[in-house]
Amino acid sequence: MSDRRTLARRCAAQALYQWQMSRAELPEIERQFLTELRTARTLLRRLRSDGALTAAERDSLEELLEKYCLPRSEGPEPEPLDLVERARQCGSLELHEGYFKELLHQVPGHLEAIDAAIGAVADRPLEAIDPVERAILRLSGYELLFKPEIPYRVAVNEGIDLAKHFGATQSYKYVNGILDRIARTHRAAEIAARRR
Repeated sequence: MSDRRTLARRCAAQALYQWQMSRAELPEIERQFLTELRTARTLLRRLRSDGALTAAERDSLEELLEKYCLPRSEGPEPEPLDLVERARQCGSLELHEGYFKELLHQVPGHLEAIDAAIGAVADRPLEAIDPVERAILRLSGYELLFKPEIPYRVAVNEGIDLAKHFGATQSYKYVNGILDRIARTHRAAEIAARRR
């Protein structure tokens, strides 16, 4: 999958978390994320071209890179980078906007089916699952249930990556287990074909 789709998932996971916690209107959340990304791209271009940013713009860019910049490496937590180095390592912040919007609006639109699939394999009631993990499970659950063109391994691995970035230390293991069980139930033919 492309970095643009990965960024769309990353933004959608955060937006869905925000929606779960605040129940704010989806169009308002969408507008907030798209505006922040436009601001980040503008500031990033300016920083890369001439480096002339005010102190407030530098602070804003640091916050936005923390929120939207895709990590570049696996392994232990890297040393903090200065803004110029962080910007150098950051991707373009080009979002697959259509996919972000689809995830943001279709996950809530299919919530009953997604939550039923999670609830059927989870070891606890959905409300007892950490809200970060719940948002990630719902997003990846949507892909497993309603996006058959996305290979199940991609949906599961992207969910694991989101949990590694946003979740508690070991939450990715829990997310992996739930998504794997959903995939075995709803993508059984694809899994069987892959094993042949």
